[in-house]
Amino acid sequence: MEYTSDGAKLFYAVQGEGPVVILLHPFPCNHRFWLEAAPSLTGKYQVILPDLRGLGQSESGEGQITIERLGADIVRLLDELQIQRALFAGCSIGGYTLYEIWRKAPARVQALAFCCARPQADTETTRLQRQEWIAKIGERGTSEFIEAQLNKLIGTTAHRRHPDRVREAREMMQMATPAAVIAIQQGLAGRPDSVETARGIRVPAFVLAGGEDPVSTPAGMKLLAETIRNGGYGAEYHEIHDAGHFAPWEQPQAVGRLLRQFFDSVVG
Repeated sequence: MEYTSDGAKLFYAVQGEGPVVILLHPFPCNHRFWLEAAPSLTGKYQVILPDLRGLGQSESGEGQITIERLGADIVRLLDELQIQRALFAGCSIGGYTLYEIWRKAPARVQALAFCCARPQADTETTRLQRQEWIAKIGERGTSEFIEAQLNKLIGTTAHRRHPDRVREAREMMQMATPAAVIAIQQGLAGRPDSVETARGIRVPAFVLAGGEDPVSTPAGMKLLAETIRNGGYGAEYHEIHDAGHFAPWEQPQAVGRLLRQFFDSVVG
């Protein structure tokens, strides 16, 4: 299914019926990232699986793909489907987009689940690394970048136990064009710091870390949960010890069960 936002045709899939859950995938993946976890939810919920701008079957449009644009795209999807409020979960860039949705449209949010999505902006070192990758991708394409992401973002346990999942992730990432990867890298380099946003969350929150994640580390995700609590609202924290940055892909049944329990606690 498709809708239009800011000059681009964007894709989404729908599974199940009931209260609406929107699952946002990481970069450079697409909605297939969530397909193994979604069955834990579809017995009770209508699960909406967008392809973020520039990824999967969604067009890029013109210019950089910023977190602000991604957030606006999802709010536009809510309007398109006449959804007043939804439950949200996002991994990595999908989680960064949740902070933006909370800034833009808090009244549309019933609950937020952050999977491996620290609120801090990029460090200067990380920004420089993104610029280096942008140059390499412009010259040589995405193959080297994808292999580096697979090695960094998928945990050592999944590499050892589930090489088939690593192959599937590679195939999914290869759908992203060099131009889209560059546009998203440019946007990520400028993404806003969301620590104050996290402190202002006023809906039920869920925080998940992968014990093997070098990007949004368990310590960093625990700090996120504490930041939300310090703002005056509750946040539950979970850690999957044998998963990396792509925890919902690496351990979909475990993450699906945790999300089901969390969303059930919200809607009753």
